Amino acid sequence: MRPLQTTPTQTPAPAAPAWLRPARVLATVLLLAALAALGVRHAGDMHRLLDARPLYVGAMVLCVLGVRVAHSQIVRGTLAEFGHRLPGFEVFALSVLAAVPNLFVPRSGFGTLALALRARHGVPFAISTSLVLPLAALDLIVISAVGLAVQAGVVGLAHPHAPIIAAVFAVSLLAGCVALLVRVPMRLPFGPPRLRAFFERFDAAWVQLRGSRRFVLRGVSLLAGMCALRLLRLQLAFGALDFTPDLAGLVVASLLGDLMFLFAFTPGALGLREAAIVYGAELAGVSPAASLAAAILDRLVMTGTILVTAQLSAWRLFGARGRDA
Repeated sequence: MRPLQTTPTQTPAPAAPAWLRPARVLATVLLLAALAALGVRHAGDMHRLLDARPLYVGAMVLCVLGVRVAHSQIVRGTLAEFGHRLPGFEVFALSVLAAVPNLFVPRSGFGTLALALRARHGVPFAISTSLVLPLAALDLIVISAVGLAVQAGVVGLAHPHAPIIAAVFAVSLLAGCVALLVRVPMRLPFGPPRLRAFFERFDAAWVQLRGSRRFVLRGVSLLAGMCALRLLRLQLAFGALDFTPDLAGLVVASLLGDLMFLFAFTPGALGLREAAIVYGAELAGVSPAASLAAAILDRLVMTGTILVTAQLSAWRLFGARGRDA
């Protein structure tokens, strides 16, 4: 496949509406309040967090790192198709560093990564941001297809929440297929020349990725691996607290939580993923209190691992350059 030709002049994406940020802050506060109320209501198992098994927690840390490695390989392999071949460790380190602002500002991770790739390697902003739509579409398809398959083949629809969860998976699967298969041209017929050029490059990169079988196969396999690692991490969280959920129900609850990362309007899907896991607690055969405790442990381990790894990555990437200067 021939690399996409780009020009060095880039234009940043249009700014978000002014009302969006206050709305996200309000939604985050409301979700955290709801999660706190749920924690007070189901506080019976919160004390187990202090007695979590260290070996299980250590294994959860490895799962977090595995997810970041898989994500960096998707980005690195896709950029190689556009002629930008970057070192594996550097893409991993930048991916981890970009995950930090996502813990505080919703959906800021990929934009931060795109800026870092442009600053360090001259990767056009339109190329980096063009990865967002196809990866989100593939992620929706993988998560929803597996979730529906597990529900139809193992869990069934007899549980009270099962029909609603199945409907969420079905709608998400349809949305992912439409986003991947139906092309909507992203070219502006009028406007500032630089903005029009940005959308033209974005549209050309999007078309190239949609037609790349290599990108689809790589993306599906690595995204499936990321889902498996997040499932294992959640299972380890339950095990660290001496809970034994049903595996099939846990798969559905974990995948429902994964969807929240894609639909997140709160930092790092804070509150949304935990609420989804608690909502699927009955399918996993555990109490809401147990699911909430496991979800909180999962969140703490993920956040702590990203922050520590980001600090080490920053030291590795920029420390030597600072000493040489």
